[in-house]
Amino acid sequence: MSLFKFCQMCGQQISSKTIFDTGAQRTVKWMCLGGHSGMWKSSPDVRRMAEVNLLSAAAVLFRGGTYTELSDWCQTMGVQMIGKTTFYNIKKTYLQPAIEHVYMEQRKVLLAEVYLKQEDGKKQGLNWDLLCRLRLCAYTFILDETKEILHTELVQCTEATSSGAMEPLGFRRGLTELLDMGLDVEMMATDRSTSIQKIMREDYPEVKHEFDIWHTAKVIALLRIFSFTQALQNRWNFIPHHVINEHQWTDGDGKRHRCDHAPLTALEQKKRIWMKKDSFQDLSSLVIDTWLLKDLQKMALFKHTGPLEIFHSALLKYLPKRQAFSYEGMRERGYLAVLEHNENIVVREQATTGTGEPRFRQVYCKKSKQWILKKIYNPHTTNFITTLIKKVREDRLNPTIKFKDPTSSTLPQPALPPNIAPVPKPPKEAAITLFQSRF
Repeated sequence: MSLFKFCQMCGQQISSKTIFDTGAQRTVKWMCLGGHSGMWKSSPDVRRMAEVNLLSAAAVLFRGGTYTELSDWCQTMGVQMIGKTTFYNIKKTYLQPAIEHVYMEQRKVLLAEVYLKQEDGKKQGLNWDLLCRLRLCAYTFILDETKEILHTELVQCTEATSSGAMEPLGFRRGLTELLDMGLDVEMMATDRSTSIQKIMREDYPEVKHEFDIWHTAKVIALLRIFSFTQALQNRWNFIPHHVINEHQWTDGDGKRHRCDHAPLTALEQKKRIWMKKDSFQDLSSLVIDTWLLKDLQKMALFKHTGPLEIFHSALLKYLPKRQAFSYEGMRERGYLAVLEHNENIVVREQATTGTGEPRFRQVYCKKSKQWILKKIYNPHTTNFITTLIKKVREDRLNPTIKFKDPTSSTLPQPALPPNIAPVPKPPKEAAITLFQSRF
């Protein structure tokens, strides 16, 4: 406050000044001995709200942070900041509607591109996977060709009869919405869930159902994929013979078979380690498993949900595992993750120096015990945040949107109970009366 000692108009000493804070904004009212007076604010106002308060809340949420992290940082630095109630009022009135608006606008653009491709006779393939957090499960649909996320479906446990029923509910609801929007789905890749298999078989017989190779390989830790289903099954059945150094054999029907590889020389057979006939029963039972052989028919196209696994890893920035979020909180943070994913789905270019030389970093490889080079790529971009900030400013300048009245701005919300408790909450006085403790 050393700047408020002398009047900038007449140079005389300031006789009185009043300082008060509104969140992160500081206001100083002053009066000098010459009769001049004025008011100074550390931040401009946006329709009578301190801009720093509005943008602080937006910056924290749009970057995946929480109010607790903001409060802890400000207390450590000794910085004045908005309170918890103000933060959540800003979030409900301006930030959440802005996220939903930008997400929906981006989805319209994606759908428009898909519709153009469909006009040329090109059908779409989708990959699907789920992510569960306590009482909520998020189901994500991603375009197989571009790896862009087209739709997310959030299900609360109170919407289903059990946790196991949440998966088919979210899948059916999400896929039905996409089909109702005019999406011509030719292929759907999922895990090997039996409930999803039944839904695809009975409700969507016109959509080709493929299994995710990665999930299957993770279970059996051994998988080879070929172009045609019958060839895949034949070669899969060759494994029990090949691993015991048996490359020509006769099956139970009297048919002769042989491995597809070239004949092995005596030296090649000696160098390899083969299993004994009496020690590979577990492998044989796995390879000839009836369910696995049946499922191989839905793996011939070599579809996998790897990009969705990458997305779920990046989702931790917005939805950390150690913290629980409400339905609205998980949905809006999921939308933010989708916006960042779709913006950075393209292959990033290698970073260059000021002179245009490609950048590398040296990494020690434990396996080869050598120093190797790895490319340095350009960092992820978050240009969508600029669009979000612009939308927040526009909503604040809109007089029809009233602060602390989220019903004047939010999109239609699903009718969900306030909590997941199956019985109503009793009065606190009654709970205190019945409270017992051994301490």
